[in-house]
Amino acid sequence: MKRLILFFVSVVVFSLAAAAQTAQIQGVVKDAETGETLPFCNVFINNTTISTATDMEGKYLLEGLEPGPVEVSFSYLGYVAETKKVTLNPGGSLTVNLSMQPYVSELSDVEIKASRDKSWERDLRKFTNLFLGNDEVAAMSSIENPWVVDFGKAEEKNTFIATAIQPLEIINNYLGYKITFDLKEFYDNPTSYRIAGAARFEEMDPVSEAQRTNWNQNRAETYRKSPMNMFRAMIKGEQEQEGFLLYGDKPGGSASMNMRSDIFANELGTSVIPYKSDQLVKAADVPGQYLIHLKGRIEIHYQKGYSQVNTYVDAPYPVSWLEVAGDYVRVNENGAILNPQDLVFSGDMDRKRISTLLPLDYDADKAIQLQNLEKTAANYQEKIYLHTDKPYYYAGDEVFFKGYLNYGNPYLRSELSKVLHVELVDADRNAVLQKKFTIQDGLVYGNFYIPDSLAAEQYYLRSFTNWARNYGPDHYYTAPLRILTPYQRVDEVERLSEDQSYRISLVPEQRTYGPRQQVILSLQTVDKTGRPVASTLSVSVLDQTQIVPVRESAPIQPALALADIPTSVGIDRFSYPVEINLKEDWIIYDQKNKPTAGSVTAFVNDFEGMVSLEADREGVVSMDGMEFYGKMKLAIQATDRKDKPVSKIEKVEPLRPPMAFPSDPYFPKIKTVSDPIRPPVAVEEYQELDQVTVEETSSTQTQALYGKPTYVVTGEKLLANGNTSDLVSSLAGNVPGMRVTLAGGSGQQQIRIRGGATSVGGSMEPVVMLNGSVMVSSPNSTAADNIKSINPFDIERVEIVARTVSMLGDEGRNGVIAIYLKTYQGGVSAASKLNQSTGFAKFEIEGFQPPKSFYQVDYSQEPDPTITDRRQTLYWNPFLVTDEKGKVQISFYTNEIAGPMTVEVRGLGLDGLPISGTFTINRK
Repeated sequence: MKRLILFFVSVVVFSLAAAAQTAQIQGVVKDAETGETLPFCNVFINNTTISTATDMEGKYLLEGLEPGPVEVSFSYLGYVAETKKVTLNPGGSLTVNLSMQPYVSELSDVEIKASRDKSWERDLRKFTNLFLGNDEVAAMSSIENPWVVDFGKAEEKNTFIATAIQPLEIINNYLGYKITFDLKEFYDNPTSYRIAGAARFEEMDPVSEAQRTNWNQNRAETYRKSPMNMFRAMIKGEQEQEGFLLYGDKPGGSASMNMRSDIFANELGTSVIPYKSDQLVKAADVPGQYLIHLKGRIEIHYQKGYSQVNTYVDAPYPVSWLEVAGDYVRVNENGAILNPQDLVFSGDMDRKRISTLLPLDYDADKAIQLQNLEKTAANYQEKIYLHTDKPYYYAGDEVFFKGYLNYGNPYLRSELSKVLHVELVDADRNAVLQKKFTIQDGLVYGNFYIPDSLAAEQYYLRSFTNWARNYGPDHYYTAPLRILTPYQRVDEVERLSEDQSYRISLVPEQRTYGPRQQVILSLQTVDKTGRPVASTLSVSVLDQTQIVPVRESAPIQPALALADIPTSVGIDRFSYPVEINLKEDWIIYDQKNKPTAGSVTAFVNDFEGMVSLEADREGVVSMDGMEFYGKMKLAIQATDRKDKPVSKIEKVEPLRPPMAFPSDPYFPKIKTVSDPIRPPVAVEEYQELDQVTVEETSSTQTQALYGKPTYVVTGEKLLANGNTSDLVSSLAGNVPGMRVTLAGGSGQQQIRIRGGATSVGGSMEPVVMLNGSVMVSSPNSTAADNIKSINPFDIERVEIVARTVSMLGDEGRNGVIAIYLKTYQGGVSAASKLNQSTGFAKFEIEGFQPPKSFYQVDYSQEPDPTITDRRQTLYWNPFLVTDEKGKVQISFYTNEIAGPMTVEVRGLGLDGLPISGTFTINRK
C-alpha cells in the first residue's frame, strides 16, 4: 500500500461555479541580492493554466481570478522557485512583490551531462516511473530535461530521493499539456512516497482537429475517474451517478481483508457491503471547504472505465482502496484535496502520478455535461444481446450466457436497469422458464437449466428489462432456440462453411491438437481503423463432432443497434419504471372482500426476519428494494384499518410483455439417429433420486422454532369434552395454568398462560400459530378470536409453550399456542380448506438466479484416463478483458474426441462497439 501525499506546497482553492466578481494580482519581481528587476519571470497560479511573465521592468499582472485563497508561484531560471499563499476578495486587487534568491552555485549543462553515468541512468528510469506513473498516460508522457535531476543518498534505509536544480519540463501527449514543475521534494520508500512542488500547465497546440478531439476526450475520461471528481461528486451527492461506488469491509466478515476471491459478486454481502454514511459531507470551518466523512477502509469501484489490472474477474474497471487518518477528507468545492497527508490510496488510484494531473481550472462542469445529456428517449434507451455458450441445446442441458447492454448514452448506464428478465418461450407464447439476473456495469452473467421434460423443438430465448418495455419489442432480445432430444442431431447441411470475424483475430499456438491436450489461443481486438482497443469478451469453444457450427440467429451487431429516435421524444410519459432491484406486490381484502388499507407483517424464511409494511387505500402493499438469490418463503399476516384480520391476501402477478416472434426465425434442420448424444440414465438412478427429493420429516415437532412444547393436546381430547362451540374453553380444560377471562363489556375472551407479562403492545396473551405461521393479534382481534376461527374437527393437535419464546421476539414473551391441522385422504390439508378469516397467507417468491461458475477441465490436475470425456462445451469464459493492446490469451483442454472445434467470441470494445468472431481450429 502506498501513501499518496501529492500536493503542491498547498492546494489552490477555486470556486469555479461562483458568480462573484473576479480579482487580480499584480507586483514586481527583483533579484534579492542586487535589487535588479527580473524580466521574463514566470508567474502563475499554482496547478493551473493561468500564468503570465514579467515585463522588462519586472512587473506582472494576473487578471480574471476567482475570489478566495490561491497560491501564486514564481519560477525563474537560476533562482529558487517560490510560492505565496494569498486570499483574493471579489473585485479586489492584491499586490505581491517578490525578491528571488539566486542559487548559490549552478553546474553548467556540460558539467551536468559529464557527471551522468550508468548508475544515474538506472536511477532516472526508476524516478521517471515513480514520478510520471506506469499507466497508459505515463507511457505518452516524457521529461524533456532529465539532466537537471540528481539523486542523493537517503538517511533512511530503502528510501529513494531526488532533487532538481531547475524546473522539470514535462510533455504530456496523452492530455495535451506541457507542464513546468518546480520540484521541492521527492522521496519514495516501501510504505509511502511524497512529491511536492508547483506545477504550471500550458495547453499544447494540436496538429489536427482529430488530435484536439482526442485530447479533449482523454482529459474528460481522466477527470471522471480522478479522486478530485469523486470528492466533488460526493459534495453534491452524485458519486454513484459519476460511476464511483463505495464499499466498506463488512463487520464480522472475512477474518482478513485481503483474503478474498476474485469474483466480486461472491464477496458482495459476505466480506464487503455498500458504504453508507448518514452525514457523508458537512461544511468545514473555512468558507468554500468541506469535510467528507470516510471511516475505515473504503473500496472504490469506478464503473465507467476499464482497468489494465483487474482485481475481480467480473469487475473489468478500476478498483482502488482509500484509508483516511482522522476519518475526514478536507476538500474545496472542486474536490481538490486539502489534507493529502492523511490519505492512503492503493490500487488503481495509487498508480496515478504527475502524468494524470489536470489543472485545477480545468472545466469540470463541461466534462460532466458530456454525460448529463437531456432526458430524451434516444439518450435513455438500452438494448440487450445474449451470448450463449452453444447455438442449440439438448433437453436437460445447462445454459451459460453473458449479456451485453448498449445505451443511448453510456454515461447514463448507472441510472438505468439493474434487473434483467430472461425467458424460455414455446411456440404458443407460453413462458416455460422465467429467471431474473443482476446487471452490473452494463454486463450480465448467468446460467439456468433447460427442463429435461421439454418435448417440442422450437423455442425462443427472450431477454428484456422493465425499462425497455417502454420502447417495445424491438428493444428486447429474442432469438430462436432449438432444443433437441438425445436422438436428434442438427443436419450437416446447416454447417457454416467459413470463419467469420469482425474486429477480432485469433491465433492458435499450434495447428493441431490431440486428445486431452492443452490448447492455447491468442486473441486481439481492434477498433474500426484497425488499432488495438481494450475490450470485454465472452468466449466459448465447442466440439464440432457433437455441436455443428450454424449461423447465429440474432447477431450482436443488429441486436445492439440503437433506434433512431427523434430528440423531441421525452421519457415523461413512460409507463414502466427502471428496475434497480426486486419488487413484489400484494393486495389485502377486508371481510367484505374489498381491497382495504391496513397493517401488514411479513415473516421471512421461517421467521429469520420480519418486515412491517402498510397497505394503501387500494389494498396494495409492496416489498421493494429486495436483493436476494434463489427462493424466499414469506408468511404474511395483515389487519384492516379496524385492526380486524383480513379475509384474503392475494399476490399480484406482473403481466409479461406480449411475445413478438421474429418475422423470419431461423431454426437449423434436424435429423433423427439411433444413438443418443449421451448415455441414457438408468431407471434405478431416477428412482433413487426421487426418494431423496421427496423425503420429509415425519414429526413436525422437531421442526418447530419454539423447541419442545410444554403440553400437547390432541384433537380427540378437544372433542372429547363435547364443547366444540367453545374451543377456547375446551382447550383451557386440558392445559394446566391456562385461564380464560372476559374483557370488560366487550365480552371478548382473553387467554393467559400462568402469570404472563405485558408486551410492548400492552398484551398479556400468548401468540397463536397455525401450521407454523403466526396469526394476527390486536386489541380487536385477540388470541381467543384466532382460535375460535378454526374448525375444531380439522385440528390434529395443539402444542402449548408456557415459557418465553425468544425466537418470536416481543410476541413470544407470553408463550405460544401452536395449532396443527389434519391432512385428509388424498393429500388435501385442512389448511387449504381453511377460510381466509385468519388474516395470513404463505407465499414463495423467486429472487435473482444464483450464479454458478463453468467447470473447466484441467488434465494437469485430473489425469485419470478412465473417465469418459465427451464434453460438448470445452471452454466457456464470460469474464475475459483484453489489455490496452487488445490482447488476451485463453487455454483449455480438448476432450477425448479431439476433433475440429468452434471458437465463438463476442464482446464490446472500449469504444462501445460490438466485437464478434466464429473460428474453426484443429481442422483434420
